[in-house]
Amino acid sequence: MARRTLARSLTAPVLALATIGVLSLVAAPAQVATASPDGAPPPGTGSLGQCSAGSHDGSLVPTGATANTQFTQAFRDFGNSGGGWADHGGWAASDGVYSTTLPGKGVVWLMNDTFLGPVNPDESMTQPGFIHGSAVLGGRDGLPDTTITGGTQDAPESLVSPPGSTGDPWYWNSDGIVDGGKLLLFEGRTGTTDGPPPWNFGWLGMDIATLSTKDLHVEKITPTYGTPGGVEWGNELVRCGGHIYVYGQNAGVMYVARARVGHLAEMGWEFFDGTGWSTHEAAAAPIGDDVGASYSVTPMDGKFVLTTTATGIFTDHRIYVATADSPTGPFVNRTAVYTAPEGVGHIYAPYNVAAHPDISRPGELVVSYNVNSQVGDDLLADANNNRPRFVTITFDRAG
Repeated sequence: MARRTLARSLTAPVLALATIGVLSLVAAPAQVATASPDGAPPPGTGSLGQCSAGSHDGSLVPTGATANTQFTQAFRDFGNSGGGWADHGGWAASDGVYSTTLPGKGVVWLMNDTFLGPVNPDESMTQPGFIHGSAVLGGRDGLPDTTITGGTQDAPESLVSPPGSTGDPWYWNSDGIVDGGKLLLFEGRTGTTDGPPPWNFGWLGMDIATLSTKDLHVEKITPTYGTPGGVEWGNELVRCGGHIYVYGQNAGVMYVARARVGHLAEMGWEFFDGTGWSTHEAAAAPIGDDVGASYSVTPMDGKFVLTTTATGIFTDHRIYVATADSPTGPFVNRTAVYTAPEGVGHIYAPYNVAAHPDISRPGELVVSYNVNSQVGDDLLADANNNRPRFVTITFDRAG
């Protein structure tokens, strides 16, 4: 099987279900990386733009991590109320849960396997709708407001699907970012294999979907780097100065490439080879290990913060933090900061850790993780077994 085993294996019970028919506080944003329209870094900020702003003295260390009940409850309420659709048939539960901000609008949440409502009063689901990808629009505070899918509300489809596909292969999205005035969303082509169910699926390659920032209409789909057995790119995208840094992983090992701002969808990336940048993908060198198939790298106060699970998500239920002075690492002082309480019995958590700087206050980083079950009936019995949980990690300077 392709390396999606740990990346999305926890969604396999969700796939099996397809056969059955299937808050008032506004957070100030954390420091995020920006660039001038022509891709050059703002004056006086160096080659990494605002990513290099702030103090570089000492270490940025995590001082605590607590459950963020505001966002966890907001998504619970959103799903229970019908996902913003009048017929209550919008988002009910999902994994994935990446985020970015649409210019002039608010936060958009980028979801993978998605159950569609309605949700019963006891939070169970009876023959829910099911699609492989959706988006949830939020305000500037990030709180969810409405569900966006492909198709229509009467006949919803996945937000993005491989051209010409009738359901196999399908897409599971990775991170997305606004570049050149469009939302670019990394989409992993995934299809069934001859492996034993429920793990009979694998990663086939990576495409970039270009979406309108106005209505999330898919304008085009472009193949990009990454082939089966190699690095899966796009599980984190970070804009620094004149570049967008593209993170990926293969078998729990981190890699990084970069593209010029405005040219992410073109085949002109550079790949970090351990000492510098190469135009050859095969030269990409590891920059870290023991990461989850989804992890985040976030610029904070002149440092780069890695948030991740361990590779062994079935036995290790912790979220880890490490920091680096550069987007290429090394990421040091790795520390376990939070243990997901849901990870017992058939329920698995955390996986698919993603950071959300646009809803984070200075000195804090809000991250989400996903919950799932090996037993599909657990998801039907309680939609919360497939809804995101949020955690706020606090940081301070040391040394």
